[in-house]
Amino acid sequence: MAETDADGRYENAPPDPGATIESLGALGYSPESAIADLVDNSISAGARHVHVFMHWDGAETWCAVVDDGSGMSEAVLRQAMRIGSTDPLKSRASSDLGRFGFGLKTASFSQARELTVATRPRASGRLLARCWDLDHVRNTGRWELLTSAPSGARAVIGRVLPHGVGTVVVWRRLRGALVEEHADASDVEAQSHFLGRVAAVESHLAMTFGRFLIRTKQRLSLSINDRDVVGWDPLLSDNPATQCRPDERLLLRGHTMRVAPAVLPHPSKLTDEEGKRAAGPAGWNEQQGFYVYRADRLIQAGGWFTLHLSRDDNHNLARIAVDVPPALDHDWSLDVRKASVRPPGPLVGDLRRIAIDTRRVASAVYRHRGVVTGVSTTDRRIEPVWKQVRRHDQLTFRINRGHPLIDSLLDEAGEARRSVVEILRLIEETVPIPVLPGVVQTETHQAFETDSDAAILELASKTYESLLRKGLSRLDAAGRLGRIEPFNQYPELVTKVTGFA
Repeated sequence: MAETDADGRYENAPPDPGATIESLGALGYSPESAIADLVDNSISAGARHVHVFMHWDGAETWCAVVDDGSGMSEAVLRQAMRIGSTDPLKSRASSDLGRFGFGLKTASFSQARELTVATRPRASGRLLARCWDLDHVRNTGRWELLTSAPSGARAVIGRVLPHGVGTVVVWRRLRGALVEEHADASDVEAQSHFLGRVAAVESHLAMTFGRFLIRTKQRLSLSINDRDVVGWDPLLSDNPATQCRPDERLLLRGHTMRVAPAVLPHPSKLTDEEGKRAAGPAGWNEQQGFYVYRADRLIQAGGWFTLHLSRDDNHNLARIAVDVPPALDHDWSLDVRKASVRPPGPLVGDLRRIAIDTRRVASAVYRHRGVVTGVSTTDRRIEPVWKQVRRHDQLTFRINRGHPLIDSLLDEAGEARRSVVEILRLIEETVPIPVLPGVVQTETHQAFETDSDAAILELASKTYESLLRKGLSRLDAAGRLGRIEPFNQYPELVTKVTGFA
């Protein structure tokens, strides 16, 4: 008989445990996204080292994620293992990568029928453990959380968890996405499929946690089967040929979002290895578009939202990073898997405008192998010798490889090109940035002001000829020359070289 309240207005209708727990495992996680969800928990616990293990043994194959975070008390562990352990509407710390209180459980149920979590909050303390056994829940029809690790999980824990503070999550009795239920350890095809998943997990972690793995302060150490995961930067911020477009700040409900567009170098300017890595896990075409970060964790990798923009090869080099604060999770419709978002209506116009501008430049670079030709003489932007680049939240300066003189030098360098590039990098890396803010100029400095007009005229003529060889009309070449540093400071000489005022 159903339980009702005293007035008979309501009756208690709890969900069926077996059906519910199976449904939670069918939310669409891939093995890659499920393991990333576990790494989220490790980072939120303050871990500096996270180790992922994916061990092949046929039907006894197991996976584990181990961290050196703060560990959990017994009360906190019990709460963490509850379904819906956190209210998504409550405010959270900006560094907290969770939201719904489902991630650990739903991610794990999607890949395994046995989830064990063991933790040690103090180096000298005892190991605490809890386990969800999906078959036990189905058979009993009750939400019974096991208070100790099963023997198979204990063997894994003893193998991978150090004696210090930390936590390990163990998956056993894996589902078909990783290994078939009755797979034999000697099945070469099944093992090959599993190893392919291991490689996919590594690529996904490198992309999802790229910022944590690359940054200089509080860098995360992440490995899979004792192999270090190397962080992937979709914007190729370290490559001097990347064209970093101006950042924009968009406001919503008092919160600021940073939008950083970039146009990647043409593949011809990358080595084969650089090109393969720059393409990303899904390839050039799939990886173009917006990269949405939440607390530095990548949520969406590529795509143009619902902005009705085509995904074609001409725009392969266009990538745009968007930093969304956790306070705007609801506005961006963040899903429980932290795998997709949808931009709020008030931002769609600005995001579309930024996307169209970035795609325009990317298309020109792609079609002309890195050289933007046919520039309108109505475009009055100056082409600088130096570009300011924000690299991992630090200001650096890079020589503009798109400057015609630099571009011409590299084209003509031949076998010495690598040496020239190394010299340019040496110059860039030794710019005395710390003293720049303290420089006080009492008068305006003009480039080449100590040189004769003849010397400047010769340099301008060489640059003008280089532009003509690139395919620009005489009028467009003249217009561009007048915008290039340092010739923008000598309009009379530009007129003398080009014949256009």
